[in-house]
Amino acid sequence: MRLTAFLILILSLIAVTGCERVGRMTGAPSKTSLPDYYPAGTDKGEKVAVCYGGATTSMEALAAAAAALCKEPGSTVEFVTEDLHLNECPLLKKRRAVFTCHEPR
Repeated sequence: MRLTAFLILILSLIAVTGCERVGRMTGAPSKTSLPDYYPAGTDKGEKVAVCYGGATTSMEALAAAAAALCKEPGSTVEFVTEDLHLNECPLLKKRRAVFTCHEPR
């Protein structure tokens, strides 16, 4: 009986750890680096880049995640571009969106 309980505990821990890892790779939008080809200084404002899954993320959730990455709290964001090129995003959230942060008024 002890062995069975121990095995259940071990398998539960493995499952929870696996789910957490899968969640990071498929869950909410997450911060990433700007594309190498993005020209610096083309327009004013801080730029942030976010990885996301196209089928699982709404534009509102994407904008909220980008706004949370802006240095100035309460900033609004403006969508600039997105790509599907080879980037640092996980396989299941392969899209990368770039936003410009605008300071709150």
